[in-house]
Amino acid sequence: MGHSHATPDLDSLLDQCSDAGLRRTSALRACLEVLLKAGQPLTLQEIGTSPFLGISCDPATIYRLITRLEEKRIVRRIGFHSRAAHYCLRESSHQDYLICRDCGSVEVLDITCPVEHLEKEIAKTSGYSDLEHELEFFGRCAACQR
Repeated sequence: MGHSHATPDLDSLLDQCSDAGLRRTSALRACLEVLLKAGQPLTLQEIGTSPFLGISCDPATIYRLITRLEEKRIVRRIGFHSRAAHYCLRESSHQDYLICRDCGSVEVLDITCPVEHLEKEIAKTSGYSDLEHELEFFGRCAACQR
C-alpha cells in the first residue's frame, strides 16, 4: 500500500474536479461514486452497469467523463487493451498491478511495493518533489495459459 492516502470522500473529489475545470454534473458525481465504492479498478462497462451509478448514463457519456478524469489525473487508467482498460481513482490507494497481455484482466500485486525506497532515493538525488510512480507488470494469466 505504501502511500498513506486516506480514501477521499465524494465532496473532496468533486472539489478536485471543479478545480480542474470539470463541470459538476450528475453523471460526474455518479461515476466518482461508483469508483469510490468499488475499491478496485473497473472497466468502462463495469462502471456503466454498476448498481451504484444511480442514474442512467449512456456509455459515450461515461467514456468522455472517464477520459477527462484521466487527463486531469483524478483517475488512473490501468492496462492497455482499450476494451479491457480498467480505471480507478488515483487518490484512494497506491497499488501496483499485474495485467494479462491476452485477456486484459487486472490483478492487484499483493506485495510490498518494490520501488518505494527507489522513489525516495530519486527524490533526494534529483531534487524533484511530490514523486509518484505507476508500476504495471504484464504477462499471461493462468486462464489464458490453459
